[in-house]
Amino acid sequence: MTALRSLPLHLINATNGSLMFDLYLNPYFWALCLGFIVQLLVYLLLFTRLAAYRQPETDSIAWRPVSVIIAARDEARNLKKFLPSILEQDYPEFEVIVIDDQSEDGTGELLEEFQARYPRLKVVTITEHVNEFAGKKLALTLGIKAAQNEILLLTDADSVPVSNQWIRRMAEGYKDANTEIVLGFSPYKVKPSLINLFIQFDTFYTALQYFSFTLAGMPYMGVGRNLSYKRTLFFKSKGFAPFLKVSSGDDDLFVNHNATLNNVAIQLHEESFVLSKPKKSWIDWIGQKKRHLRTGKYYKGQHKSWLGMIWILNVGFYAAVILGIIFINPFWIALAVYGLRVIIQTLIMYLALKKLKMARIWLATPLLDLIYQLIYMPVMGFLGMFTKKRKSW
Repeated sequence: MTALRSLPLHLINATNGSLMFDLYLNPYFWALCLGFIVQLLVYLLLFTRLAAYRQPETDSIAWRPVSVIIAARDEARNLKKFLPSILEQDYPEFEVIVIDDQSEDGTGELLEEFQARYPRLKVVTITEHVNEFAGKKLALTLGIKAAQNEILLLTDADSVPVSNQWIRRMAEGYKDANTEIVLGFSPYKVKPSLINLFIQFDTFYTALQYFSFTLAGMPYMGVGRNLSYKRTLFFKSKGFAPFLKVSSGDDDLFVNHNATLNNVAIQLHEESFVLSKPKKSWIDWIGQKKRHLRTGKYYKGQHKSWLGMIWILNVGFYAAVILGIIFINPFWIALAVYGLRVIIQTLIMYLALKKLKMARIWLATPLLDLIYQLIYMPVMGFLGMFTKKRKSW
């Protein structure tokens, strides 16, 4: 800049004009601009749907009887700790059905003790599994068959509602007569560790996608730790039969196969949240995520295409920034475009994080997203290709 100031004005203008001309001819500059515009469209047209979402106020409605379904195998410790919070929900008419699937840790005896104290509790016992690779599907099917009520509310044995209004809030999702599925949110408990921070971001980003797509009229998944659907829908769609041989997918594949433009609602009131226990080691968590990612290949084609395209666009933008720093003169133009994208991204993610009561991680989202898109997703996809099918329990 000092050298330019010492030049005559007409030479400075000529130099600036040459730089601008070179910039216009630089394909890396236009790739960066295109990548930024596409990112802007994804965040403004899709992800702002969750960021700007306002949970509708619900007037007093008629109570709808609810059946809570929990499949459990060797979950005595978790059931002893968490089941009372479900059995003691503040709701006038509900039952809780726990399916004891071949437990060997005293789960059956514990449930007998609970039954003596809680008349709402029903227990279904499985002594032999006809298809181990079906995962929880047999247990859930037997529990649903035993249910007396039309509205089913599913959760896991290691999960706990954050309030005694969980059932009421999830039942409120059925105020529209067309609703057959209600998607809830289930974050993981916060722990002071690096793996927990990444689990929190992964949980958030997954929710950002499936809630935003649902609000855009394209529901494609739900989380079985906090998921509700109607009993008639389950039997009308033949339950889990379409994907019985898939070891997981009792939650997201059921939603993917049965969700339509008009039959899905979301519930994001804080009282409807269900907390879950996070994995403590990278190995355990990666194993869990590999099962989830393998399930994704059974999604409908349009959903796989959209999700794949969003990831490719994210990677493409990061690649354009890196190439721009190397090949665009001056290099700070690429950094400025990246910085503008970070501002927009962080703002929208912050608003979405507030909706999900996860705003504590917002400052880390730019770095976490970079690692997530460029390292985590490719590595997990690669590992998933070479992992043999295992029992999902």
